[in-house]
Amino acid sequence: MGHLPSKTPDSEPSAADRFMRPPQSHGEPPQQQAGGYDELDPEARRSEWGAFDDATPSVPQQPGPQDPQYGNAPYGDAQYGRAPQQQHAAEPAAPQEPPAPQGEWGEAPDWPPKSSQDWMHQQSQTGWGLTGGAAWTGEAPPPAAAPAPEAPAEQAFGNAPQAPGYDPPTYDAPRQPAAEQGGLEFPELRSDPYEQDVYGHNQYRADGGQDLYQGDPYQAERLQAEAQQAREEYQAQQSGAYPVVPQQGGEQAAPYGSGADAFGGFAEPQQPQADPYAAQPDPFAAPQPDPYAQQDAYPAAPQSAYGSPAQPDPYAEQQAAEAVPAQRTAEPEPEAPAAAPEPAPSTARVAPPTHRGVRYAIYGIGGLITLGLIIGIVLMLGAAPPEEPSEPGEEGGNASEDTGADDALTPERYTELAAAAGTAEWFSWRYGEAGQNGAEELAAASGDALAAEPLFDQADRSIQGQLGYVTDESGLSGIDHVTVLESTDEALGLTPRAGGRFTDQGRPELELQEGPTADCVNALGAELGEPVALARPEQSAEVNAHSVIAFSSGVIATAGISGAQGGTCLQLPDGQVPTDVALTDGNELALVTTWTPESQTGSLVVIALGDKKGSYQSSWSQSYPGLPNPGHFGAAEIVGTVVLPFSAPTSVDAWSDSNGSVSAERATVEGGAGRDQVATTGYAIVGDLSASQVASVDLTSTLQGLAAKHYDGAEFTFDANAGEATGFDGGVADVAATEGSSAVATADGTVRELDGSLKETAATEVGANPTCLVVGAQSGSFIATSRGTATVSWVSGGEVQKSLADSRMADPLCASETPALGVEDYAGTAAVVLVADYTGQKLHSYLDGQASIPGGASVGGDGFSYAGAYEVAGSPWAASVTVDLE
Repeated sequence: MGHLPSKTPDSEPSAADRFMRPPQSHGEPPQQQAGGYDELDPEARRSEWGAFDDATPSVPQQPGPQDPQYGNAPYGDAQYGRAPQQQHAAEPAAPQEPPAPQGEWGEAPDWPPKSSQDWMHQQSQTGWGLTGGAAWTGEAPPPAAAPAPEAPAEQAFGNAPQAPGYDPPTYDAPRQPAAEQGGLEFPELRSDPYEQDVYGHNQYRADGGQDLYQGDPYQAERLQAEAQQAREEYQAQQSGAYPVVPQQGGEQAAPYGSGADAFGGFAEPQQPQADPYAAQPDPFAAPQPDPYAQQDAYPAAPQSAYGSPAQPDPYAEQQAAEAVPAQRTAEPEPEAPAAAPEPAPSTARVAPPTHRGVRYAIYGIGGLITLGLIIGIVLMLGAAPPEEPSEPGEEGGNASEDTGADDALTPERYTELAAAAGTAEWFSWRYGEAGQNGAEELAAASGDALAAEPLFDQADRSIQGQLGYVTDESGLSGIDHVTVLESTDEALGLTPRAGGRFTDQGRPELELQEGPTADCVNALGAELGEPVALARPEQSAEVNAHSVIAFSSGVIATAGISGAQGGTCLQLPDGQVPTDVALTDGNELALVTTWTPESQTGSLVVIALGDKKGSYQSSWSQSYPGLPNPGHFGAAEIVGTVVLPFSAPTSVDAWSDSNGSVSAERATVEGGAGRDQVATTGYAIVGDLSASQVASVDLTSTLQGLAAKHYDGAEFTFDANAGEATGFDGGVADVAATEGSSAVATADGTVRELDGSLKETAATEVGANPTCLVVGAQSGSFIATSRGTATVSWVSGGEVQKSLADSRMADPLCASETPALGVEDYAGTAAVVLVADYTGQKLHSYLDGQASIPGGASVGGDGFSYAGAYEVAGSPWAASVTVDLE
């Protein structure tokens, strides 16, 4: 490796061996070395660092026969504070002895490494030397005998005169001849990756161990420039790889650790001072406490090695931040950063840098321990380990299954919201904040056939139903009966109003005050509470006479139209609070999402609905819950409950492939009559706002099982189950279901269309905070109401087909389409959009395109036109209407 051979095992160890030797392990005291060291007088036995504390250079003496040549002796006089004896110029250097085997501490036989020995020797011959020195007069010291003398190095920045014959301690390294004057060629610089460069000295060495800085680069400017100027010039010449060394203050020799020493700053001119270690015993004679035992494997140097305690150490901050300075390579170096300001004076010692291999091992072990602690803390807190996010277009859209909304529910909050269902607090949490409406005001609908007054029982067709709202007025149930469209052969009424065909008294809904539905509720012995949700089938060929209304008390009640009065009711299982409701397209099933505060679980309650006999042509002769019917409900029963994969469901929609219609003729199930109209498949899709997840429930076995019960007398077994939850970013605000596809509206303003496996097939940006997603009764598109932008968007195939915006909509919460007028060959047509304006406390009506009546007249034109509004005694959240036949 190019290291110089050491002494034999029997010879005395070098000063470098003593300094670099690591401390004893397991607290064992260091062994006392035998040899000439023990025979030295007390003055000579003081610390080997004492010579370096002496700021007064001694006059070199010529070696005599009684002394070995200075530099080859194991312990030079200068190392013990004595003035060197006179040297004989003609005295040859002591021959080198064979290398010693590995030491008992495990160090290499050639220790310190040759690079360190050479550096120490070369630097000692210049103003950068370890002990300083007098100016050189030009006479080279006598050459020392060496096995392979190194080629003379050229001085880097000029000639630094030195005293003749001056030869500072070299730690057993052979003396080098004085360098010739001349320029310096920088060979390719590289570091030995296997060399333990304790003090980072390899940064000053070139290939082959040549010392690049044999001369003092600041000698020429020492008496002419301040320390800062010299530092900047040296840094510029060295490409800023290392902080520059301050200029030596004064011509007086500096102690070891000051001047150009890598461990301390240059000392200001000072008076010679006594060696603070002169009266102390040999530091290697007895165990010494090691302040760096936890940082370094080598004994700490005495204070003298780091300069005077009052002197700042410009390298302390660098060594603390950087264990080993970067080594120079032949590759181009990046542009150096600006020089850091000098650190404040400090008396703290800085341990020599650790060997890079040991350092990397420590860093690696420390990193693993830190990572393990972090993982342990996360697991203890109950959080799932981080997972890779799913890619857009994969199952579940672009979020993993554990994705949740920002407002995740705590058990306490869950219980509070369940108790507040149907109140303003509930709807504020359920639908978020309203935005600003920047739209212009739409033109009002016009035409000669537009009715100025309600038509009541003069109308051949009317569309009416229920409106749900939040109210504080006593005596109101939060459900009104409203009529939104009336038509005769000569006139068309479009302004929404309270009441039905025979009256304008619809506030509150009369069926909840008196009649069969009110009697059913009273028989349950429960208060209605606040209405939370209401629904009819969205794409049904049936009449859908009754809406199904869920109340916060757990009561599920139905309310109809003028031609289908009298409904039914039931009570949900104890402790379950309804949050939403939907119906299959043949009115076979009602699906109610519920929260259970006691168990903190979410469920889907499946209710089979049966109609009253004789109401319509399509009515059965008796009630068959679970078979398709026109929706004039006379019976309702819970057939099963599905446990959902999330605890707080907030939205549900359903679909079935029923073939029934208002024109179908039904009587009894005997002989299999009407079995071809029975639904053979269906499903429900359920969403959870807080968990931002959806799940589907296959209703096929339920529909087929109920049909088999009625037609075949088979025993019915409920076995419907929910599929796995699928997550979406942004919070699932609402869901919608149609044949072959479904959709999810997320609070970030996106409608995602899904296939049967809930895999995303298209994503469409709509207005911010979509609060309601339904299937258009006439258009078949997904209709998204965006509360954040006060807009309504029709989405199909990944595109917005049309949109509605009007300055009159202060706070639209849910928009829906009215069913078609053309039932049983009626010739009139009209598509009306109803918008529940929550804080505006209105139910707005907009005519979409042109409407016509049987007499041939028309109303409206292209696009949307305003048709009027119904003043609500509270804050409306949704409306559900259907066609009323005579």
